[in-house]
Amino acid sequence: MNLLQPVSGVTGLFVPVPLPVRDTNCYVLDTQDGVVIVDAGMDTSDARSVWEDFIRETGLDRQKVHFLFVTHFHPDHLGLAHWLSERLQTPVAMMRQEAAMSQRLHQPKSPPIEPDTVRAFYERHGVPAVIIEHWLALDKALRGALTIPTSFKTFEHQDVVRVGELELRFLEQGGHTAHQGLIYLPATNALLTGDQVLARITPNVSLWPGGEENPLAEYLASLNRLLELPHPVGLPAHETLISDVNHRVAELLQHHDVRNAKILGFLDEGPAQAYGLTRRLFQRPLDDYQLRFAVGETLAHLEFLRSRGHVQLASGMETALYERA
Repeated sequence: MNLLQPVSGVTGLFVPVPLPVRDTNCYVLDTQDGVVIVDAGMDTSDARSVWEDFIRETGLDRQKVHFLFVTHFHPDHLGLAHWLSERLQTPVAMMRQEAAMSQRLHQPKSPPIEPDTVRAFYERHGVPAVIIEHWLALDKALRGALTIPTSFKTFEHQDVVRVGELELRFLEQGGHTAHQGLIYLPATNALLTGDQVLARITPNVSLWPGGEENPLAEYLASLNRLLELPHPVGLPAHETLISDVNHRVAELLQHHDVRNAKILGFLDEGPAQAYGLTRRLFQRPLDDYQLRFAVGETLAHLEFLRSRGHVQLASGMETALYERA
């Protein structure tokens, strides 16, 4: 079994997901009086098999499991939580508003946003109808495949909880989702970063129909708050460890500055829709799944630039046409 022991008292488990990131890094924290689990992975047979092997080899089902903390509502983190919580007889925990969001968004029969609203949103930004219909089909299939825990143990930003000998400090972060939860471990100066800070790739920050009005502004503000920490090692939910979270945060901030400048450069050549700008920004091949995130990221940057007075929407247009202010 492929395990990781990044810092004292923490074991990382690579749980496979059928996504480009390949694995979700789930963590088991030793409190000297049982354990706390962070993230569960996606609900697939391969993921269940990895957890069953880990449970058998470590005797996890014979230990006190205080709770399973899920960093955010995306299915590669929350998807397997209902099964794992039942398997280990432990509650599922999230940040309070993230738990409420997960229950609202993942209703199996009635979507929180009507398909016609979603269609109108993306059509206005120039996305071809056939792609929008594929996205809607994926949404429906995902809702039908997800089982959400019936109740959650919840935390608030800056809650400090002692579990056994371990102190956990909960930090709420916006942008990737509105209320993602990170855990700081002062004893080892380690930060479980979820998807908010990743070592190689930039986390997706998208403007979604019915989502945050200015997610990139929330993301950048959240990252700047992390700079108050004393250069912790980062334990991310995907890919490799982060040797210095502060250094990586500085790189992410610079990345978004560069992308803003690139979009402004494109708009200097003339007005454009978000879909066309997306195709210029992301020139590598994208499947429909990746394209949706790319369009969302482009829209997040456009709204950020609009809120700062650098970009405006051309007036009198049914379609959303962006131009330099």
